[in-house]
Order: sequence, then structure tokens, then C-alpha cells
Amino acid sequence: MENALKIQAHYDFTDFDVQNLCELKIITEKYVDDFPAAFFNHVKRFDKAGKYLKDAETIKRHQFALKEWFKKLFCGNYGAAYIDELERIGQKHVDIELDPHYVNAAMHFVKSYSIDIIQREVEDRDKRRHLLQSIEKILNINLDVITSSYIEEEKKKYLISQKFEGFLIGFSERFSYGLNLILVLGLVAMGAMVMGLFVYDLSHIFEGNIEKGLLSTLGSLLMLWVVIELVDTEIEHLKGGKFAISVFIGVALVAVVRKILITFLKAEAVEAQISLIVAVGVLGGVYWLVSQVDKKKK
Repeated sequence: MENALKIQAHYDFTDFDVQNLCELKIITEKYVDDFPAAFFNHVKRFDKAGKYLKDAETIKRHQFALKEWFKKLFCGNYGAAYIDELERIGQKHVDIELDPHYVNAAMHFVKSYSIDIIQREVEDRDKRRHLLQSIEKILNINLDVITSSYIEEEKKKYLISQKFEGFLIGFSERFSYGLNLILVLGLVAMGAMVMGLFVYDLSHIFEGNIEKGLLSTLGSLLMLWVVIELVDTEIEHLKGGKFAISVFIGVALVAVVRKILITFLKAEAVEAQISLIVAVGVLGGVYWLVSQVDKKKK
């Protein structure tokens, strides 16, 4: 009842309008049988009318329901039961997937039909004006309640979609976070292995192979620096920071430099050294360009 009163208040629907509609009941009684046929002649011109009114039995049921609905427009009782009935009508339209455009177009016909009756049957200008205002209010209330079913259906679909989307995003974020933790653990393990490699390379110096030991140790230190940079970048990412592309280019650059240091120990690898030096030049250029872009962003 509270909902019905709220809707009536929004349309300024008063007891005076109820009285006017009750008076219209007497006037419209002789049009009750004509209305369904007139309505059908109007809506059958709609593009998809055949989809919803596909056989004689369906048309018959539809016309009977229209007749009852038209009679209730002037029943004088527009409380909770009346609003509930309109909501059921709206839900039926939603269930058969009737385009709301057709609901609006059909209600426009009903309004024109009702106005035509009042103008034809009521001679007093002031009385006619009041009756027209009342019929317009009740038809607007009907249209409001019926089309609200479409809005509620859209809300349901949106909420279901929103819940699923929220679950999917939340799961993806947690999964991604878990992978990042695994990546950090992997980098820590790699750092421990590089420390072992550093100790191994350092042992060459104590064995008397100073040149190999120095170059290998230097390469190990570069690898350790790479691991430290990657760990720092990943931790920063876990805290909400962005990936630093320059770090990954630096990793490639360091890997190539280490490879050059190793090839210096092999006199026959001159061609390989030249190609690696060229690679260092290319990576260095790319690193400089990315660094310039990062500076501009900052």
C-alpha cells in the first residue's frame, strides 16, 4: 500500500482524480467491447506483432486481458492490489521479451483512444479538462509500473554480471599475487645459487688461474647485480608499483656483457666477441631510449 501511495503522490494523483475516473466508468462502458479490437488493429501493424500474437487463441486471450485491464482503469480502487496487477503485467511482457518500445507505443494509442472518447462524450469544457488530466495520470502510472519491470530485470542481470565480474577479478588478482610471490622466491633461490657460483669462480684465483678467476668472478658479480635488481623490481611491483622495463633490458645487457667476458678467455672466439659487442651496442641504445621515456613520464 505504501508503494501505491508513493507512486500516486509522484503523479499528484488525488481523490479528485479517482472521482473523475469513476465518472468515466459510466462513459466508457459502451466502449469496453470496442477497445480490444481497436487496440489489436493498431498493434498488428508493429514490425514484430506476429511474433507475440501468432494465432487466434493467443489473440483471443490477449483481447480478453485488454478488456479487463481497460475496465480496471475506471474501477476507482488504485491501491496495492492494483499496482501488483500492473507489476504482473509488466513481468509477463518481460518474460516474452517484448520490446519496451512497443509498450510505450501501445500506451500512446490507449491515451489517444481515451482522449477521443472524452472529447466526443463530454461537452462541458472544464469537466472535460479535468477528466483528461485524470486519465492521463492513471495511464502514466500504468506505464511507469509496467516498464519498471524491465528496469528491475536489467538490474538483476547487471548485479549477477557484476558479482561474477567481481569474483573473477578478485580471483585473478589473488592468483597473480601468488605467482608474484613464487617469482620472488625463485629469484631469492637464484640469488643463493649465484652466490655459490661467485664462490666457485673466486676459487680459481686461489688455484693460480688469476685471469680466469677475475673475469669469471666479475661475471658472477654482474649476475648477482641482475638478481638484486630483479628482486627489488618485483618487490616494488608487489607494493603497487609498475614494472620497470629498463630493468629487464639491463638484465639482457648484463647477460651479454658476461658472455663477452667469458669469450675473452677463448682466443679463437673473435667473431663471437664482435657479434656480442654489436649486441651490447644495440641493447645499450634501447636502454637509453627507454630511460629517456621513463624520465619524461616522471
